[in-house]
Amino acid sequence: MSTPMPACEALAADPARYIFKQLLSALKEADLYDEKHHMVTRIGGYLAALMECGVITVEQSRALRNETRVFMWGPAA
Repeated sequence: MSTPMPACEALAADPARYIFKQLLSALKEADLYDEKHHMVTRIGGYLAALMECGVITVEQSRALRNETRVFMWGPAA
């Protein structure tokens, strides 16, 4: 069963966010815990950069990061 990530999918659908799309794809394809953890960390850094540049808001960053946490650790994360 796949964990839905609507905010992440919406950002990945923006052609200007092709790096985010690649990172999200790598997270979804990761099999090992360490690979997933690495990708969640990279995505967090990328989202911080987008926020610093004013591309996304703090609220959007929190929502996106929450989706990646739930994907990795489940709804109780």
